Amino acid sequence: MRFLIVVATLALAACGQEAQQRETTEAYPVVAAPQTNTMIGAASAAGISSAVAMNVDAVRLAAPNFIVAEVDDQVEGEPFKAITLSAGDEEVFRILPAADGQHAHSIVTRSSQARSDAGEIPGQSKFAIAPPEEVSFCATELIDNMPGFACSTAEDGRFWRVYRLPEGASPAGSFDEIEPDLLHEATLVEMRWIAPRV
Repeated sequence: MRFLIVVATLALAACGQEAQQRETTEAYPVVAAPQTNTMIGAASAAGISSAVAMNVDAVRLAAPNFIVAEVDDQVEGEPFKAITLSAGDEEVFRILPAADGQHAHSIVTRSSQARSDAGEIPGQSKFAIAPPEEVSFCATELIDNMPGFACSTAEDGRFWRVYRLPEGASPAGSFDEIEPDLLHEATLVEMRWIAPRV
């Protein structure tokens, strides 16, 4: 029953969102650059489709049309090195390390220059337009200390869409407890591709 509600919610808003997506594509020149792969989905991210070593040289070989740099990052106060993929002066993707620090664990984006295989844009697209078969597994998550959720095809899915609930929404104990109208208005804020293990 919950799946049917999600499917109905997605279908209701898809038409208006698709038109808005087409209009906004023209405003993002990185997407239009012929050599820069700004796509992210289950098969790849930034043109990277296999395991990659966590060093600048290896990433440059895997994604040659981006500006590649090593940067300091941290999670919950724990520092680590990440690798950014930029086009012009904008970071488009960030590569996060696996536990061993030697290989990539995931490639994430919050850039409005990135596109999912379905044409979704971080910061603009709503949960309503996500392909239902690609968001069949969802779990609540805090996004920048605000309530949200992340969805994929399964708990071990390769590609994740991360959504923030509308402002003022309270955190839910589980995805199933989120009201359908809040799901409809949830905004895509991040996309994550989980790299294959070595």
